Amino acid sequence: MAYELKDLYATRHAATIQTLKSKDYANTDDWKRIIDDTRRLVVGDGFNVDHYKACEAIRKAVSAGVKKNVKATATMLTGAGLAKLPDRASAAIPEALARRVSALEVVRRLWLVKKSGSHKVWVLSLPDGYRDWPEADLAGKDYGGISALLDDATSHFSVSDRKHLSEATQEGLKWVHKAMIIASSPKEKKHMATLKRWIADDTSTDETMVAAAETLNAGLKKISTRIKSTFLLFTDMPKDRHDPANANTNAFVFKDHERLDVVYIEPAFFSEGDMFRDLKNWARIVVHELSHREAKTEDHRYRHHASGLKPDATSASFNAARALANADSWAMFCMDSGGRMTKSDYKKVQV
Repeated sequence: MAYELKDLYATRHAATIQTLKSKDYANTDDWKRIIDDTRRLVVGDGFNVDHYKACEAIRKAVSAGVKKNVKATATMLTGAGLAKLPDRASAAIPEALARRVSALEVVRRLWLVKKSGSHKVWVLSLPDGYRDWPEADLAGKDYGGISALLDDATSHFSVSDRKHLSEATQEGLKWVHKAMIIASSPKEKKHMATLKRWIADDTSTDETMVAAAETLNAGLKKISTRIKSTFLLFTDMPKDRHDPANANTNAFVFKDHERLDVVYIEPAFFSEGDMFRDLKNWARIVVHELSHREAKTEDHRYRHHASGLKPDATSASFNAARALANADSWAMFCMDSGGRMTKSDYKKVQV
């Protein structure tokens, strides 16, 4: 699917910051505290972990209302500054009110899944009923239309999904650090063998491998820094939901146009259809996607290609130079460096 700048999460994030500046949110004591924390949470470079309590506070407000037979929509619209709820489903919702409630909805569906030192991993998990970001999807809907989304208590990513995403970053980071050890001392015999397995073709020399290792190490340092940063967001692209053309996509990133570090997790990420499974595969995908962001790699060839991932000097489409710029080659090199490759795995990717 073709995307526009408005489709990027970062674009909506900037809009959320502007919306939260509104003075028309509820000003009762309980909501004032929540709105103040929400404004401090959503910042230009992502989210301020010190104010994550805003997410929990909105969820608690909704939960408390439900226990009293007050629907989530009523609680959310009240927080957004609506003094009196509509008395019919067809009642129009003012545009400004829809924007204000959409900002609260994003925060309500946001989860901090990893907090270790500077390492912060976030997951934005909108209910499956959304077909776009809340700001766009709630716009123009009547009270009944907004209620269908705000009252939805489901989560696109389950509790276990969110846990697995956190684990994938930790596992991927371990691989990256071990790959950095190899790339920083390529002349050691075992290190050179690992490098050649993924990056060398028949024309490669030890000298070219040393140069390749420098390129790898520079990119790996950036990937490590990104995983350990205060903001790495996993979400999906709502407008892609139920698009059959997207069924086999694991994940993707925008290399050049998205200011924030966002990895879009797609339907095949948690599927059992890959040659690798579970944490091993999830970590591979995370490293693969972050290599796109940080090292500007391309998708010249995937691990399941009929000819495998071994570079071939006679192939202009996948020689050593192409392998050095190939995202799956980076991910598999990291997996190998991390000691997670078996003999069977080498056969699978034909190296």
